[in-house]
Amino acid sequence: MKMLFVQTAKHKVNRDISSDILVNFPEMIFKHTEWEYSYQQRADGCFLKPTFKNMPYRNSFVPEIDVVVSRHDAQTMLHINGRPVKFVRVFMTLWLGFLLAIEAFLFALVITSDLKSIFPVFIPAGMCIFGYLLCELGTKITFNSVVKAIRKECR
Repeated sequence: MKMLFVQTAKHKVNRDISSDILVNFPEMIFKHTEWEYSYQQRADGCFLKPTFKNMPYRNSFVPEIDVVVSRHDAQTMLHINGRPVKFVRVFMTLWLGFLLAIEAFLFALVITSDLKSIFPVFIPAGMCIFGYLLCELGTKITFNSVVKAIRKECR
């Protein structure tokens, strides 16, 4: 289940990113997305964790992102790994497990009884797909926002 919510992306920036841009990563992302992150510098990049303190809508699907920077010639390659914060991962794991248990129960009920409609069997499956898409889309949107912020700052 650990790898269920993890996404990876690679993006090229057509110039060499200086170290001072990476130090100002959280401010840069906040400037272009209004998401506030705490920052941890690493030898090969940085780790950003959402702080949620200034978000009026408390979007908990904004993920933690791990950015690994590699430089080749005059280009910078960003390897971005993202996943929802720990609370969301635990909650979604429990929620999806609960829905899958209900799905199994409904399938058993349909097989053993003479129900006229099987539509209710697909409701938990639809809820599972919706929950999974919330995690996936939140991470993809954040990836795109981070890459746009970097490209705007590197012009």
